[in-house]
Amino acid sequence: MALSREERLQLAAMDPELTEYLKTAHIPQVDSSDPSRVIAGLRLYMKGLYKSPDPESGVVERDIFFSARDGFQLRAHIYEPTDKSTTARPLVVYYHGGGWTIGSPEDTARHCRQIVQKLGAICVAPSYRQGPEDPFPASINDAWDALLWLASHAESEIGVSLSQGFVVGGSSAGGNMSAVLSHRARDEGLTSAITGLFLLAPSILPPGTIVSLPEKYKEMYLSRTQKECQKDPVLSPALQKIFLDSAQGDEQSPMFVPFIWPTGHRGLPRTYFQVCGMDQNRDESLIYEQTLREDNGVETKLDLYPGMPHIFWGIFPMLTQGKKAAVDFEAGMRWLLQGSK
Repeated sequence: MALSREERLQLAAMDPELTEYLKTAHIPQVDSSDPSRVIAGLRLYMKGLYKSPDPESGVVERDIFFSARDGFQLRAHIYEPTDKSTTARPLVVYYHGGGWTIGSPEDTARHCRQIVQKLGAICVAPSYRQGPEDPFPASINDAWDALLWLASHAESEIGVSLSQGFVVGGSSAGGNMSAVLSHRARDEGLTSAITGLFLLAPSILPPGTIVSLPEKYKEMYLSRTQKECQKDPVLSPALQKIFLDSAQGDEQSPMFVPFIWPTGHRGLPRTYFQVCGMDQNRDESLIYEQTLREDNGVETKLDLYPGMPHIFWGIFPMLTQGKKAAVDFEAGMRWLLQGSK
């Protein structure tokens, strides 16, 4: 999707329906003066959002546990169909977002239940250690260890068939880690190859590494400083700073910045993007999609949501674009899984 500078800037004009909704909605304001309190409060808030599945939904959930490289016990939340009659089910691995600092596998419930119900796949959402208690590279090491375990054990212990599809992805920070994992899996020869990747409003290229951009892309990197994006009601600059400071990610490391991966991006699996127009991460996602498609021959699919903030489908699913994002996500995941056959 080749957009002019002006078209990119216009993407941040807030959606009229969202504007009206925010006039009466209560969106908690974050007091960034005490980051530890912000993190604790958001963790508690996110935990309270999870609701157990409806017994009539056709989805059951359970936890599994396995060891990371240092012996730490990692958890993964499994979403699977109640009907076990079909054995050859693909696997979707979903890494939750939260700025490498907050969130849990249960945050993926809406999407993972949709994957089970509509696409017949089994969805696994791994946990990973987070900052500030466990700063970078703990999160990406845990994410990789989980992927290694799943590639070797998912068929025997979960009952999936990786030959039917092995799709990996995530939202926000989870999308960042998924992009990193796709490179590492390609380079290190994961036991079973990843067949598809989904990146939902991912963080791909923080400002400190913009010097790595080819000249043709530098003028497209606008959303991090665009004033309309600074007013994002979901991910404000202050909150993003808290996340980045707490995560302590190394902006010179490709394990934190997938765009600068030393062996490039050619040969990565087909990739599905959802990109939010009012999001500070907008342009790095658009640049990365174009880099994969035009410069490296990777098959991509992209859905763009003008005037909507970061990961808006989780907070505003009732709005028109929230409903569209759910339909698009299903179609995007179906596209990834069909490419596995």
